[in-house]
Amino acid sequence: MIRLLTQSDKEIVMNYIGRNEIETSFLYANVIEFGIDNNPEMRRCGDYYGFFDGEELRGILPFYNLGSCIPHYESVEAVPFFAEIMRKRDFKFLLGMRKDVMPLYEEIKNHKKIAEYSESSYFINKNFKPFILEGVSFIDAVGASDDKIIDFVLDGRIRGANQAATREDIIKSLSQRAMEEDFIIALKDGKMVSQAAIQTYTPKINQIGGVYTPEEERGKGYAKAVVSEICKRIIERGKMPTLMVKKDNTPAIRAYNALGFEHYDDYLLIKMA
Repeated sequence: MIRLLTQSDKEIVMNYIGRNEIETSFLYANVIEFGIDNNPEMRRCGDYYGFFDGEELRGILPFYNLGSCIPHYESVEAVPFFAEIMRKRDFKFLLGMRKDVMPLYEEIKNHKKIAEYSESSYFINKNFKPFILEGVSFIDAVGASDDKIIDFVLDGRIRGANQAATREDIIKSLSQRAMEEDFIIALKDGKMVSQAAIQTYTPKINQIGGVYTPEEERGKGYAKAVVSEICKRIIERGKMPTLMVKKDNTPAIRAYNALGFEHYDDYLLIKMA
Protein backbone atom coordinates (compact mmCIF):
# COMPACT_ATOMS: atom_id res chain seq x y z
CA MET A 1 0.00 0.00 0.00
CA ILE A 2 1.16 3.53 -0.70
CA ARG A 3 -0.29 6.75 0.67
CA LEU A 4 0.54 10.37 1.39
CA LEU A 5 2.12 10.71 4.82
CA THR A 6 0.99 13.35 7.32
CA GLN A 7 2.32 14.81 10.55
CA SER A 8 0.46 12.10 12.47
CA ASP A 9 2.89 9.61 10.89
CA LYS A 10 5.96 11.33 12.35
CA GLU A 11 6.79 8.55 14.84
CA ILE A 12 6.88 5.80 12.22
CA VAL A 13 8.79 8.09 9.84
CA MET A 14 11.44 8.79 12.48
CA ASN A 15 11.73 5.07 13.25
CA TYR A 16 12.29 4.41 9.54
CA ILE A 17 14.93 7.14 9.29
CA GLY A 18 16.65 5.77 12.37
CA ARG A 19 17.10 2.42 10.62
CA ASN A 20 18.63 4.12 7.55
CA GLU A 21 20.37 7.18 8.94
CA ILE A 22 23.07 7.96 6.37
CA GLU A 23 20.90 7.17 3.35
CA THR A 24 18.01 9.33 4.62
CA SER A 25 19.94 12.32 5.97
CA PHE A 26 17.93 14.83 3.89
CA LEU A 27 14.71 13.35 5.22
CA TYR A 28 15.76 13.68 8.85
CA ALA A 29 16.59 17.38 8.92
CA ASN A 30 13.63 18.40 6.78
CA VAL A 31 11.13 16.45 8.88
CA ILE A 32 12.60 17.74 12.15
CA GLU A 33 12.74 21.37 11.03
CA PHE A 34 9.63 21.65 8.83
CA GLY A 35 7.36 18.70 9.59
CA ILE A 36 5.69 16.26 7.21
CA ASP A 37 2.64 18.26 6.15
CA ASN A 38 3.43 20.38 3.11
CA ASN A 39 3.72 24.16 3.42
CA PRO A 40 4.06 25.54 -0.15
CA GLU A 41 5.81 28.65 1.18
CA MET A 42 8.74 26.61 2.50
CA ARG A 43 11.27 25.30 -0.02
CA ARG A 44 12.21 22.34 2.16
CA CYS A 45 8.66 21.15 2.75
CA GLY A 46 7.03 18.77 0.33
CA ASP A 47 4.77 15.80 -0.27
CA TYR A 48 5.93 12.56 1.37
CA TYR A 49 4.57 9.27 0.08
CA GLY A 50 5.00 6.16 2.21
CA PHE A 51 5.15 2.55 1.02
CA PHE A 52 3.77 0.08 3.57
CA ASP A 53 4.17 -3.67 3.93
CA GLY A 54 1.17 -4.37 6.11
CA GLU A 55 1.47 -1.85 8.93
CA GLU A 56 5.22 -1.34 8.54
CA LEU A 57 6.64 1.65 6.65
CA ARG A 58 9.19 0.27 4.13
CA GLY A 59 9.87 3.24 1.85
CA ILE A 60 9.54 7.02 1.57
CA LEU A 61 9.19 9.05 -1.65
CA PRO A 62 9.48 12.83 -1.02
CA PHE A 63 8.87 15.61 -3.55
CA TYR A 64 10.28 18.83 -2.09
CA ASN A 65 9.04 22.28 -3.05
CA LEU A 66 12.57 23.25 -4.09
CA GLY A 67 12.28 20.66 -6.87
CA SER A 68 14.14 17.58 -5.63
CA CYS A 69 12.98 13.98 -5.29
CA ILE A 70 15.12 11.86 -2.93
CA PRO A 71 13.62 8.36 -2.65
CA HIS A 72 14.58 5.59 -0.27
CA TYR A 73 13.12 2.16 0.28
CA GLU A 74 13.90 -1.01 2.20
CA SER A 75 11.83 -3.25 -0.08
CA VAL A 76 12.18 -3.41 -3.88
CA GLU A 77 8.43 -3.95 -3.96
CA ALA A 78 8.17 -0.18 -3.55
CA VAL A 79 9.78 0.47 -6.96
CA PRO A 80 6.74 0.06 -9.26
CA PHE A 81 4.54 2.09 -6.89
CA PHE A 82 7.10 4.90 -6.60
CA ALA A 83 7.77 4.88 -10.35
CA GLU A 84 4.08 5.26 -11.14
CA ILE A 85 3.86 8.40 -9.00
CA MET A 86 7.16 9.77 -10.34
CA ARG A 87 5.99 9.46 -13.94
CA LYS A 88 3.07 11.75 -13.10
CA ARG A 89 4.88 14.28 -10.90
CA ASP A 90 7.05 17.19 -12.01
CA PHE A 91 10.44 17.51 -10.30
CA LYS A 92 13.81 18.99 -11.24
CA PHE A 93 16.25 16.60 -9.59
CA LEU A 94 16.29 12.91 -8.77
CA LEU A 95 19.05 12.05 -6.34
CA GLY A 96 20.12 9.49 -3.79
CA MET A 97 22.17 6.35 -3.32
CA ARG A 98 22.63 4.45 -6.57
CA LYS A 99 20.94 1.31 -5.24
CA ASP A 100 17.75 3.32 -4.62
CA VAL A 101 17.81 5.66 -7.60
CA MET A 102 18.88 3.40 -10.48
CA PRO A 103 15.88 1.02 -10.42
CA LEU A 104 13.53 4.02 -10.40
CA TYR A 105 15.49 5.81 -13.12
CA GLU A 106 15.18 2.75 -15.35
CA GLU A 107 11.41 2.80 -14.81
CA ILE A 108 10.87 6.50 -15.60
CA LYS A 109 13.62 7.47 -18.08
CA ASN A 110 11.39 6.91 -21.12
CA HIS A 111 8.72 9.15 -19.59
CA LYS A 112 10.94 12.11 -18.61
CA LYS A 113 13.35 14.36 -20.49
CA ILE A 114 16.78 13.97 -18.90
CA ALA A 115 19.09 16.98 -19.02
CA GLU A 116 22.03 15.63 -17.02
CA TYR A 117 23.13 12.37 -15.44
CA SER A 118 26.05 12.38 -13.03
CA GLU A 119 27.66 9.77 -10.81
CA SER A 120 29.23 10.68 -7.49
CA SER A 121 30.84 9.02 -4.52
CA TYR A 122 29.33 9.44 -1.08
CA PHE A 123 32.25 9.95 1.32
CA ILE A 124 32.38 9.59 5.10
CA ASN A 125 35.16 10.79 7.39
CA LYS A 126 36.07 8.64 10.40
CA ASN A 127 39.71 9.74 10.46
CA PHE A 128 39.81 13.53 10.11
CA LYS A 129 43.15 15.09 9.16
CA PRO A 130 42.95 18.90 9.60
CA PHE A 131 44.34 21.31 7.02
CA ILE A 132 45.06 24.94 7.90
CA LEU A 133 46.05 27.49 5.26
CA GLU A 134 47.97 30.51 6.54
CA GLY A 135 46.21 33.84 6.04
CA VAL A 136 42.73 32.33 5.49
CA SER A 137 39.87 33.27 7.81
CA PHE A 138 36.18 32.37 7.79
CA ILE A 139 32.86 34.21 8.03
CA ASP A 140 29.39 32.81 8.66
CA ALA A 141 26.86 33.44 5.88
CA VAL A 142 23.73 32.08 7.58
CA GLY A 143 21.04 34.75 7.51
CA ALA A 144 23.30 37.13 5.61
CA SER A 145 21.85 40.07 3.69
CA ASP A 146 25.13 41.67 2.61
CA ASP A 147 25.13 42.12 -1.17
CA LYS A 148 28.67 40.80 -1.62
CA ILE A 149 27.91 37.60 0.30
CA ILE A 150 24.65 37.07 -1.59
CA ASP A 151 26.40 37.57 -4.92
CA PHE A 152 29.21 35.15 -4.00
CA VAL A 153 26.78 32.43 -2.93
CA LEU A 154 24.66 33.04 -6.05
CA ASP A 155 27.76 32.64 -8.20
CA GLY A 156 28.41 29.33 -6.47
CA ARG A 157 24.88 28.13 -7.18
CA ILE A 158 25.01 29.12 -10.86
CA ARG A 159 28.63 28.37 -11.79
CA GLY A 160 29.48 25.74 -9.23
CA ALA A 161 26.25 23.73 -9.09
CA ASN A 162 25.03 24.67 -12.57
CA GLN A 163 21.61 25.58 -11.20
CA ALA A 164 19.36 28.49 -12.09
CA ALA A 165 18.85 30.82 -9.13
CA THR A 166 18.06 34.41 -8.17
CA ARG A 167 19.31 36.63 -5.38
CA GLU A 168 15.92 36.14 -3.70
CA ASP A 169 16.45 32.35 -3.79
CA ILE A 170 19.81 32.77 -2.06
CA ILE A 171 18.46 35.10 0.62
CA LYS A 172 15.67 32.64 1.34
CA SER A 173 17.98 29.62 1.44
CA LEU A 174 20.40 31.35 3.82
CA SER A 175 17.55 32.35 6.12
CA GLN A 176 15.86 28.92 6.18
CA ARG A 177 18.78 27.00 7.65
CA ALA A 178 18.70 24.95 10.82
CA MET A 179 21.00 25.58 13.78
CA GLU A 180 23.51 22.91 12.68
CA GLU A 181 23.45 23.88 9.00
CA ASP A 182 26.51 26.12 8.92
CA PHE A 183 27.38 28.07 5.78
CA ILE A 184 30.90 29.46 5.85
CA ILE A 185 32.97 31.48 3.41
CA ALA A 186 36.77 31.58 3.35
CA LEU A 187 38.51 34.97 3.12
CA LYS A 188 42.00 35.69 1.86
CA ASP A 189 43.20 39.30 2.20
CA GLY A 190 39.56 40.33 2.68
CA LYS A 191 38.41 38.63 -0.53
CA MET A 192 35.88 35.78 -0.59
CA VAL A 193 37.64 32.80 -2.16
CA SER A 194 35.71 29.62 -1.27
CA GLN A 195 32.60 28.34 0.49
CA ALA A 196 31.14 25.22 2.07
CA ALA A 197 27.92 24.45 3.90
CA ILE A 198 26.21 21.77 5.90
CA GLN A 199 23.34 20.60 3.71
CA THR A 200 21.60 18.48 6.28
CA TYR A 201 22.13 16.60 9.55
CA THR A 202 21.07 13.60 11.61
CA PRO A 203 21.86 12.64 15.23
CA LYS A 204 25.17 11.13 14.01
CA ILE A 205 26.29 13.01 10.88
CA ASN A 206 26.53 16.43 9.26
CA GLN A 207 26.48 16.28 5.45
CA ILE A 208 28.63 18.87 3.68
CA GLY A 209 27.67 20.43 0.35
CA GLY A 210 27.76 23.63 -1.65
CA VAL A 211 31.56 23.54 -1.87
CA TYR A 212 32.63 26.15 -4.43
CA THR A 213 35.73 28.10 -5.37
CA PRO A 214 35.75 30.63 -8.24
CA GLU A 215 37.80 29.43 -11.18
CA GLU A 216 40.49 32.07 -10.76
CA GLU A 217 41.08 30.98 -7.13
CA ARG A 218 41.32 27.24 -7.71
CA GLY A 219 44.44 25.22 -7.07
CA LYS A 220 45.43 27.31 -4.06
CA GLY A 221 44.05 25.04 -1.30
CA TYR A 222 41.06 27.25 -0.42
CA ALA A 223 38.39 24.55 -0.88
CA LYS A 224 40.43 22.10 1.17
CA ALA A 225 40.81 24.72 3.91
CA VAL A 226 37.10 25.62 4.06
CA VAL A 227 36.04 21.96 4.12
CA SER A 228 38.61 21.30 6.84
CA GLU A 229 37.15 24.14 8.91
CA ILE A 230 33.60 22.87 8.57
CA CYS A 231 34.74 19.31 9.39
CA LYS A 232 36.35 20.65 12.58
CA ARG A 233 33.05 22.21 13.63
CA ILE A 234 31.15 18.98 12.88
CA ILE A 235 33.56 16.84 14.90
CA GLU A 236 33.37 19.28 17.81
CA ARG A 237 29.64 18.44 17.88
CA GLY A 238 30.51 14.77 18.23
CA LYS A 239 29.30 13.96 14.71
CA MET A 240 30.81 12.52 11.54
CA PRO A 241 31.36 14.63 8.38
CA THR A 242 30.01 13.25 5.09
CA LEU A 243 29.83 14.67 1.57
CA MET A 244 29.31 13.85 -2.10
CA VAL A 245 31.83 14.39 -4.90
CA LYS A 246 31.55 13.69 -8.62
CA LYS A 247 33.65 10.72 -9.64
CA ASP A 248 35.43 12.69 -12.37
CA ASN A 249 36.41 15.55 -10.02
CA THR A 250 39.91 14.27 -9.37
CA PRO A 251 41.27 17.42 -7.61
CA ALA A 252 38.38 17.44 -5.13
CA ILE A 253 38.67 13.69 -4.48
CA ARG A 254 42.39 14.10 -3.82
CA ALA A 255 41.72 16.97 -1.38
CA TYR A 256 38.96 15.09 0.46
CA ASN A 257 41.07 11.93 0.73
CA ALA A 258 43.84 14.06 2.26
CA LEU A 259 41.33 15.25 4.89
CA GLY A 260 40.46 11.65 5.79
CA PHE A 261 37.34 11.05 3.68
CA GLU A 262 36.71 7.56 2.28
CA HIS A 263 34.17 6.14 -0.19
CA TYR A 264 30.96 4.84 1.41
CA ASP A 265 28.61 4.26 -1.54
CA ASP A 266 27.77 5.42 -5.07
CA TYR A 267 25.45 8.42 -5.38
CA LEU A 268 23.44 9.59 -8.41
CA LEU A 269 22.12 13.01 -9.35
CA ILE A 270 19.84 13.23 -12.38
CA LYS A 271 18.59 16.58 -13.65
CA MET A 272 15.34 16.78 -15.57
CA ALA A 273 15.00 18.98 -18.66
